[in-house]
Amino acid sequence: MKLSTIFEDKPERWGFRGDPYFWDYLKERAETMEWISPDELEQWIRREYFSLSGKALTDEYMDFAVIEQFAHGGMSSGGVDNQWWVKEGIPLLQSRLSAR
Repeated sequence: MKLSTIFEDKPERWGFRGDPYFWDYLKERAETMEWISPDELEQWIRREYFSLSGKALTDEYMDFAVIEQFAHGGMSSGGVDNQWWVKEGIPLLQSRLSAR
């Protein structure tokens, strides 16, 4: 089974408009990956975020990156919310990984 299965069901709520696009980006990249540990998953997501944004993924309030390839219009277009990923997105994916 590929790692991408943990991305099947999307969250109902996001931080910024770019978050679903980052989710889809990760899902696509994970289609060729085998299972990894929850800690390795977090490190992988952090590396992908850094490679796209040039910034570290932190949990600081209102810290975010605008990633042009995820910009599709709107006020926070292309914005990826660091705090959402650290506090909600990554823990959700880690729990799905642990449950399988």
